[in-house]
Amino acid sequence: MLPVLVLIGDIIGVFGGYVVSIYRLGFGPASYLHQTWDVVETIDVTSGLFKAAAFGFIVSVMGCYHGFNSQRGAQGVGAATTYAVVSSSILILIFNYILTQVFFS
Repeated sequence: MLPVLVLIGDIIGVFGGYVVSIYRLGFGPASYLHQTWDVVETIDVTSGLFKAAAFGFIVSVMGCYHGFNSQRGAQGVGAATTYAVVSSSILILIFNYILTQVFFS
């Protein structure tokens, strides 16, 4: 579901840029849409959605791994949650660097 959330976020971001450009900066609607369409490339959207899928996979695998290996009781579950969040964050940083190098080099 993370790629779907990223796609929704991208759409909201473009719409927010449209609103600010039209009502605060005085740009024309057609000009904003034309410039946005010209600047955004397919690789930008594709890489963003692919990275979102990879990050969602990392989060789910780390959550399952640390959840299955947690100790009994509330303290063990809390520690497993902390380990899952920390390991997911570190892996996401590493994979973000690797995937960016793959897509944009």
